[in-house]
Amino acid sequence: MTTAGVSVRFLTSLMAPLLGASLITGPLFASPPQTSLTLTVQVYNWASVAPQVLAMAEDEATRIFRETGIAVSWLNCPLSISEAQANPICIEPCPPRRFALRIISEIPANLAKTSLGVALSESGIYATIFYPRVNEYAQERIASLSQILGHATAHEMGHLLLGPVPHARFGIMRGEWTAEDLQSITMGAFLFSPRQSALIRQAAIRRLSASSFR
Repeated sequence: MTTAGVSVRFLTSLMAPLLGASLITGPLFASPPQTSLTLTVQVYNWASVAPQVLAMAEDEATRIFRETGIAVSWLNCPLSISEAQANPICIEPCPPRRFALRIISEIPANLAKTSLGVALSESGIYATIFYPRVNEYAQERIASLSQILGHATAHEMGHLLLGPVPHARFGIMRGEWTAEDLQSITMGAFLFSPRQSALIRQAAIRRLSASSFR
């Protein structure tokens, strides 16, 4: 089973001057491409993330994917069986056009100390975010809970669309996020690269085309 995740490595001193240009992967004020593709994410909030924090995180991830030309629709699934039965989509197997994202409050014992999440890239559908880790890095007071959660979600969705490829050296698909990266998050500048965006669009088109024949 192939897994992929993101980890965060803080600089030894957050007050030290940052050398060189900021790792910005796209212009701050460029017009996003037109979005004619829509993917749906089923969210299972097992960590009981506050509704406002979750909504803001989903908005962050939506903005990031809008820059690639893809719209994201969020389906916040209930956790009780009785409520889930009222919305059968939440208990049915996910088709290729949808993702299933779990936000959990447990951290596996064998997980790297800085990992925020994992994606089952072989399935192309299922991803998990470890919320205690999100909260840990929010305590550094660089980026907010919702910003970190939204970018971690976009990162794992990126793995699901890009497949089992290595982490990138720059941008949101980096394997380790530095304090400088978190500063870019606060500026809305931590994005997919143009090549990653093109590959993500191609993957989305394939998924939606496959779904139309089911």
